[in-house]
Amino acid sequence: MRTRTWIARCSLVGLGSLVACAGGGDSDSGSSSSFTTVGGTLTTSSGETDSASDPTDTATDGGETSSSDSGEKLDVASDETGDGTNPVTGCAKVDILFVVDNSASMGQYQVRLTEEFPTFIDSMYEALPVGTDLHVGITTTTFAGPFECTENEVEMNCQSSATPEVITDNYIKPTMGDLGINGAQGQLFSFAGKHYFDTTTDVDPADLTTWFTGAMTSAGENGCTFEMPVAAAGWAFDGLNVATNDGFARDEGALLVLFFLTDEPDKTPDSKNDHVNRVLAAKSECGGADCVVVSGLIDPCVAVPTTNNKLWQFMTAFDDVEDPLFGDIIDTQNYGDVVGATLGQTIADACEQIPVG
Repeated sequence: MRTRTWIARCSLVGLGSLVACAGGGDSDSGSSSSFTTVGGTLTTSSGETDSASDPTDTATDGGETSSSDSGEKLDVASDETGDGTNPVTGCAKVDILFVVDNSASMGQYQVRLTEEFPTFIDSMYEALPVGTDLHVGITTTTFAGPFECTENEVEMNCQSSATPEVITDNYIKPTMGDLGINGAQGQLFSFAGKHYFDTTTDVDPADLTTWFTGAMTSAGENGCTFEMPVAAAGWAFDGLNVATNDGFARDEGALLVLFFLTDEPDKTPDSKNDHVNRVLAAKSECGGADCVVVSGLIDPCVAVPTTNNKLWQFMTAFDDVEDPLFGDIIDTQNYGDVVGATLGQTIADACEQIPVG
């Protein structure tokens, strides 16, 4: 399995109070989970990994792994079996989907991400093979129109205080019709005539940076206050969104990177496994979860096990050994710790493990 590094901060309350970010939710007794942070190690009591209201989540991997589970990188120059069965590894394609919270209060975080984007791109370009084919796209967390969206939603204990009925009312999924809103319902956000940016790592990234900056800031703050990043990530790979998303995600020989930018817990009402399996289905020929890297800048309270937040359940569903690389979205001065050389190298390392398509 690939090795991942992750960084967690709770800059407003301090590491000693990180559990307090989760509020007073109930915790079950059981094994402990160790959270490595910049300031040391925080150990919290871990209960069930999924929400009590979502007991059927039993996601299945969309394919067999293609490299050693020991974490050792396959030697592409050797044939240990002697019969030519060792796969040649190293992806030729990388698809990066940014799932962006576009509700009120997000403008400053969208801008800060664009400011770190050039460093991330330079680091990734340096780490990936020359000429790697790259797709970059954006989708938003909105699933309700401005007139349908309920505006009095409140967060308590890193969970929404709204009733399930109200949350469901703000979840207009693609099967129920097209809202006609740019970037909503898992559709790729269109900017400057492009639903995603297509380039290679041997081309000057200036045009990519310009497009990404414009698209990210244009996503804006007019989205529904019921943020549903998990649903957005899943529906982005559903055939119902082919009109806007066709061609973005490649399967065999391609690494998929999902990056979340949100300052609120997720309110997706249906099972996170529905959305995990949509992603895995899109990577079935590549190797399922081994072809997916998940990262993000999020509210760190969602990563505390006792909150049972669906975003964290989704982010950790693709690797049962290591936790994903993430940072505190509020800690804007340190975005570079995540969106920089660390994420660039993480993507390159994962790319090296993927069988050549």
